[in-house]
Amino acid sequence: MENGTAVIHFPSVYIHQSEGRLFEDVGTGWTQEAILRITDAQVDGAFSAALQVWGGDIVYLYDGSLRMGKVISDNLLPIPLSITADIHLTLESCGDIVQVRGTGAHLELIGEPKYVEEFKPRKR
Repeated sequence: MENGTAVIHFPSVYIHQSEGRLFEDVGTGWTQEAILRITDAQVDGAFSAALQVWGGDIVYLYDGSLRMGKVISDNLLPIPLSITADIHLTLESCGDIVQVRGTGAHLELIGEPKYVEEFKPRKR
């Protein structure tokens, strides 16, 4: 917390870039450091120090949603993101749930994005 603002640091987020529909059309995948700030924040819950190992990788965060007014985004954040609205962020990791409520949200991307992959959706 900084002066009533929740500051959530993501060392690396996955960014899907596409001219079409997210995760349904061809695009590219990138990673980048990011900070999400939620103004006038109230925080419920906390993450334990324990981390889960899955497939040899440490899992820090594996589920979440962001409600911005009446719009809900599950496991995704729109880019760019700078909004004044009722905000309700839910994050889950290793069985712990943290909820942050506030009056606005702003996502800051830090540094240069790093190319990861070409994204090709699976045929149904």
